[in-house]
Parts: sequence; C-alpha cells; structure tokens
Amino acid sequence: MKGDQATAAPGREGASSSAFYFAYGSNLLFARLHARTPSIENLGMGKLMDHRLSFTKPGGDGSGKCGIEKVDGEDHVLGVIYRMDRSEKAILDRIEGVGHGYRDHAVRVQGQTGMIDVFTYYPAKLDCELLPYDWYKQFVLAGAVQNRFPAYYIELIESVQVSVDPDVKRRKINLDISAQAETG
Repeated sequence: MKGDQATAAPGREGASSSAFYFAYGSNLLFARLHARTPSIENLGMGKLMDHRLSFTKPGGDGSGKCGIEKVDGEDHVLGVIYRMDRSEKAILDRIEGVGHGYRDHAVRVQGQTGMIDVFTYYPAKLDCELLPYDWYKQFVLAGAVQNRFPAYYIELIESVQVSVDPDVKRRKINLDISAQAETG
C-alpha cells in the first residue's frame, strides 16, 4: 500500500478491511455521510488534479447534483478523504446510484501526507442545462465550510446559480437538515 493507506485505523483488522472514499459533493457534510455509512472516519482534505466540479449530474428530482469531469490543465476538485469499512461500500454505491446515475472509479488524490488511492463517483452523464436546488447547494457549501476549504473554493461554490425546489416540503426538510449540520 502507498502513502496514507499504509496503516489502518486502530482496532481495525487492517487496511484490506477499509475502503478509502473521496467525497466532493453533498457527502462532504460529515453528518450526512455518517447517517449512511456509520464507520466513516474523516482523514482530511484531498485534491484531485485535472478534474473540474460541476452541478450538472442529472438528479432523480430533475435538478443538478455534483459531478466531476476530467479536464486538461490546472483545474482540480477539493474533497474529503474518508476511511470506511469495506462492507459499507455497497450501501453507499446503492444510495449514490451506481449503475444508474454514477459509476465508481479508482483515482489518486493528494492527501495531507501524500498520494492516496481512493474510489469516487463519476456521473454517468452531465446536463449543462440543469441547476442544483438551493438546499442541495447549501449541503455542499456547508460541507466545504465544515472541512475548512480555502476561501477561493468556497467562493466557487457560492457562485453556482440555483433554482428553488418546487416541492416545498422537500425543500424545507433539506434546508432544516443543512441548518442543523451547520450549527451542530
């Protein structure tokens, strides 16, 4: 194993029982991901080079969700590297829609102590006409703030145009969740 993968968390059977996940969208928010995969451990910020973040992955609700795409040049995506029990990856794959909206992919990201091999999710397709709902962007923004991303990256997320979710109940529920995560 290379870089950050060399040691497993104390009390774990070893690195082979762990999976390393690079989150870049709404799963930046620890509480949101922890509710889905309780074993997660935040290993800090990571940087995926030669990629760009967008909010143009078609969501099941008709809005744009976060996606990444490979590009040439100096672009990069910031995210959080999480360690999780390998047994929970199938749960996360199902929730993220692997095979329907996303596909999982192995990448190398720059972690705090070096390069690390992780999995992340690439969108199966992008639609540049889509906008994220305001509550979804708030999840991503709250996660970036929670993880102390640099100001330029937070400003990038803040600059994303949004639409208001026409489902008033869903909007309220998700804005409340986001507000609790920001204060909690």
